[in-house]
Amino acid sequence: MLAISPPLHYGDHYFTIYLFFPITAAQNTPMSLRYLFIDFDSFFASVEQQFRPELRGQPVGIVPSIGVDTTCCIAASYEAKAHGVKTGTPVREARYLCPGIRFIQANNRRYVQTHQRIKTCIHSILYIDAVLSIDEMYGRLPPQWQAPQTAHEKALEIKRALAHEIGPYITGSIGLAPNRFLAKMASKLRKPNGLVAVDFHDLPEALYAFKLRDITGIGAGIHKRLRTARILDMEDLCNAPRRKLHNVWGSVEGDRMWYALRGIEIPATETQRSTVGHSHVLPPRLRSEHGAHATLHRMLQKACRRLRTMQHFTGALDLQVKFGFEPSGRWGLGLHCFPTQDNIQLAEMLNALWQQRPNDAPDPIKVAITLSKLIHKNSHTPSLFAAPSDARREKLQATMDQLNHNYGDRILYYAPAMEAQRSHDASPMRIAFNHIPELSAEREPRN
Repeated sequence: MLAISPPLHYGDHYFTIYLFFPITAAQNTPMSLRYLFIDFDSFFASVEQQFRPELRGQPVGIVPSIGVDTTCCIAASYEAKAHGVKTGTPVREARYLCPGIRFIQANNRRYVQTHQRIKTCIHSILYIDAVLSIDEMYGRLPPQWQAPQTAHEKALEIKRALAHEIGPYITGSIGLAPNRFLAKMASKLRKPNGLVAVDFHDLPEALYAFKLRDITGIGAGIHKRLRTARILDMEDLCNAPRRKLHNVWGSVEGDRMWYALRGIEIPATETQRSTVGHSHVLPPRLRSEHGAHATLHRMLQKACRRLRTMQHFTGALDLQVKFGFEPSGRWGLGLHCFPTQDNIQLAEMLNALWQQRPNDAPDPIKVAITLSKLIHKNSHTPSLFAAPSDARREKLQATMDQLNHNYGDRILYYAPAMEAQRSHDASPMRIAFNHIPELSAEREPRN
């Protein structure tokens, strides 16, 4: 039983709402390692070291663009991490911390292709229940594999298969545990290339090595609330009563955390995509009003294709621009609309927003667009005032999407994006934390 609200008052009555979860593991049984979680070690940098022997054993920083000192490392090899370089470290700082570091421009197509090969390799041994990001995935072990020794052997089998099929320089740290939450935590306990099992009898002491901010679900806001509640470290969190965590989170998520820390498996909450968008640090040759405007249209057209592929409609467009290098140079504006997938309507909105940009600002260096207020087509009611041309435009865009899918995403586009479409460094393929791009939708045109 899981309470999800404090006592509620209505008239002369008080009542509490409860949500019941089927708890599938609360006892310490011989077969309790139900989940295998794999977290790949410095994935982007490891892939480069696997494909490029000259980088092996060298400190490597993966960057969006070479020659742009204002950008940051999006990944770092373990040799670079030993000098303090990590994801998000600015290039200039990384060069200071690690004088011998080699910067490599991200090859996102290679990373996605390698990810797909890894999935196929692991899937031949264990069914993958979910891919959480390009370097994280997990599977549930069948009952006959849940005994500690068998689970350990299967994890080693996966490691051997990866080394043989993918390469020895792309390693993953594996966690085994009664639930997915603890399996993920276990995968971080012995990196790189680790293998750790956390069972019921290891709790809660096995978690004391973590900091509160290391825990998925504890961001800056929740961390502040925990400190206010005098929960200062993992030992305090593990020993806190369920009711106290409910109050800290202010919702059922606090109860979910209490159960997760104890290895109890509860159903995952269903998530729904709320935005589609793209952001891009402009290469030097596009750091002008015209280049930024073209790049925004390029990103908008990509976002609209994704929207139609997902069968969603958007009700809002937000535009963000970073002018110059000062923090005060950030500017953004948004517009709402009747839910649409239409490129032309959204492009007109983008142009209307762009006209309101500050006139005396420095050159733009970063741009972003976000489509929000998404609804699925099954929940969408078409406009009663749609013009006949709207149906023709819908067919046109479907044809354009199919041509771009078949022959590359730069083969057919609307004119405002022309300058950016011709530039391979304008809005290239990006890999977000929770979104792995489809290579067929990001393919370059055939020669």
